[in-house]
Amino acid sequence: MVLHMDQAVPQAAQVGQEGRKDKTNGCSSLCLNGEGQVLLGHTEDALKETLNYVYLVSAHIHEEDPQGKLGTQSEGFTALCYAGHLPGFCMGYNHHGLVYSINVILPRKVVAGKTPRHFLCRALLSAKTMEKAQQILRDRGTGSADGFSVNMSFTQQEGDHLFHNAEVGPAEDADESPMSILTLSPGEHHLHTNKFLRLIHIPEEDGMCMTSSDHRHARAAQVSAPENREDMVTLLSDTEDPMYPFFREGTAEDYVKTVAMGVFDLLKRTWTIWMRNPRSSDPVLELPLLFTWNT
Repeated sequence: MVLHMDQAVPQAAQVGQEGRKDKTNGCSSLCLNGEGQVLLGHTEDALKETLNYVYLVSAHIHEEDPQGKLGTQSEGFTALCYAGHLPGFCMGYNHHGLVYSINVILPRKVVAGKTPRHFLCRALLSAKTMEKAQQILRDRGTGSADGFSVNMSFTQQEGDHLFHNAEVGPAEDADESPMSILTLSPGEHHLHTNKFLRLIHIPEEDGMCMTSSDHRHARAAQVSAPENREDMVTLLSDTEDPMYPFFREGTAEDYVKTVAMGVFDLLKRTWTIWMRNPRSSDPVLELPLLFTWNT
């Protein structure tokens, strides 16, 4: 339980704030909605001690009666997880066709008595539609305690493929999460790291999380816009920035390490995962995206 309130507990106690700035994970997500190339790429960045200690959970949960305020009765999902954490906080997909990744964001103030972001991300695994996802993230009646970003697409929806980036902030003076949603139409792409790009009125912590995000966005601006899977993998595995590269190696300056990298191909319906830099290593596995589980 306490692992899921890693930011809220120290701030509520008014201790450990300096540690909060420098002892966090990161991640980069890239959505590419191109012609014949509908892709979501994600680097999962954490403390180097977690390398080889992340794992996949594939679950089918069925309850006789609807559960919680969302009335959830049946869930099916596959998600990358950290030990001791609820599924939903990294990247994964559900049997309704939701494919997603999460970016941690560090607002300066985390609100006690609100819903931890880990819980909202776990609830997101039950979402059938974009409307339901917004309802979960907005969390009317309580609101989020912290900040994060969700990159998602619903592959079962009719019409063109769309990606959505939802930035969620802490519900400081409200009973629901402040939220901004960007929708990517065909022909567009979007990079998100560990800073607000639209909820910029919410003050954020200074420190490595913000600095590394600025470096990654600056590096992305130096190269051509991604057009295909090869371009996506090339950018997310980039190590040209000597201080804060996309694919992070846990150096003295940047002790955060990329412990997994994933690419979802929504047209081929595959999820490819690397544990080491794709520039020098093969994927450890490629999974089919199964959206037709029995419910």
